[in-house]
Amino acid sequence: MSSAHDDDQESQQVSTTTAIHDHAKDRISNDAQSLEIDDEQDDEILKMLTPSVLASLRATPLLASSWHFVAAATFSVCNRPEATPIIYRYAIEHDAHLASDPPPADDDDKLSAPPSPSGSTHSFGSEDASQLVDVTGCDPAVVHTISQKMREALLKGAALGGLPKTINSLIQLRNATPPAFREEHVLRTEAQLSQSAELARGKSFWDQVYGKVSRRVLSQMNTAYPDLAQYALDHVYSPLLSYTGVLSPKETSYVVIACLIPQDVNPQLKGHLKGGLNNGATKEELMSVRDLSMRICELCEVGWKEEPAKL
Repeated sequence: MSSAHDDDQESQQVSTTTAIHDHAKDRISNDAQSLEIDDEQDDEILKMLTPSVLASLRATPLLASSWHFVAAATFSVCNRPEATPIIYRYAIEHDAHLASDPPPADDDDKLSAPPSPSGSTHSFGSEDASQLVDVTGCDPAVVHTISQKMREALLKGAALGGLPKTINSLIQLRNATPPAFREEHVLRTEAQLSQSAELARGKSFWDQVYGKVSRRVLSQMNTAYPDLAQYALDHVYSPLLSYTGVLSPKETSYVVIACLIPQDVNPQLKGHLKGGLNNGATKEELMSVRDLSMRICELCEVGWKEEPAKL
């Protein structure tokens, strides 16, 4: 009996060990497949975002100081977070260099980009210096502004394109940002507004965006579901969109429009194009934002049931 019992125990141990080994092999296989997917994404995005394409995006009329965060917001909603560090790097190289140290010449065969796997977001906890953008010869104030505005645009895009996409894009941006230019504090906490003051700011921003139809839009949302209207005002407009410590109201409208275009939601896009005018943008500026976002959607093969609304 003892011998048979020992044989059963040994057999169970062998089975358990085999199962553990099989599980480990599966995990290794899955990790390898994940890295292969990341590599494929890197190759695809590098083929998509050639220097000539980046130069074209940067040259969008009237958006010299905002093209990079408009582009980043659009790519994020298109679910291409791996584009974020490439946009960031190109903006730093071409918009932040001091006159005495000119930026590198554009060459379609030599794209400065993060090493593989730049598409991976699970590497957030580790520091890879090779992914950091080189800011040698750059104006620190301009690097800071580009970094802050790209972060803020991606954050505000969370309310429009979804939090998971924003998380992935912001992690990509963090991995490319030199430590001296990362944000270490919660900006909205530092504003030190009381809850009532923040809610009042949000309502004021809402009224400014929607103008004469402000009450009607809020009533429609309240009729659809009272919690929707309360959520939009108290948790989107008040703490998020109405905060103008980094992006101005006009720039916030740029981001909102850029995030709506990939989603094929013309009713909302029409409202926010008019809201952009109410926030101080010109028709020509808003059409440039629309054009830039549409070109990125075409690069990402994101289509529409009907042409995006325009003014």
